[in-house]
Amino acid sequence: MAFKQLKNLIEWITEYHELLEKQYEILAAVQEDERIQMALSFLASREHRQAEAMEDFLQDADDDLMDAWLVDSQDFESRRIPDRIPACTGCHDIQDVLKNILGSHKTLTEMYELRAKLAQNNREAELFRELAANQQAEARLQSRDIGRLEMY
Repeated sequence: MAFKQLKNLIEWITEYHELLEKQYEILAAVQEDERIQMALSFLASREHRQAEAMEDFLQDADDDLMDAWLVDSQDFESRRIPDRIPACTGCHDIQDVLKNILGSHKTLTEMYELRAKLAQNNREAELFRELAANQQAEARLQSRDIGRLEMY
């Protein structure tokens, strides 16, 4: 079993968003299609915003909650984050980008939902239910905006 504190998981989530931001920036820089480049740049800015929000949350969070221990077998090692980020191989069209978005959000949403079920108290469960809801809302927002870009 892995024993980690809740703050370690929040740090992992922040790094996940930062790596997604970098992935989208790198892909945007090599795109010739202006719409795909715009979509990837938009996604990079959204991931940057999400990473900052998680950092702010960690700074302002209740220390008692953040110091809570998670007891389970999940591995939240930073070196394993790239394994969990779906590759946007080539990003040949907007649909490739959209699939990547949905895969990335699904990974986090499923983890949040699992953490809510494994929570040891109501505060922890509520935190992860809220994070799951926020992740789903972000997925809808990004999908909508990418869909609009595809229409034009």
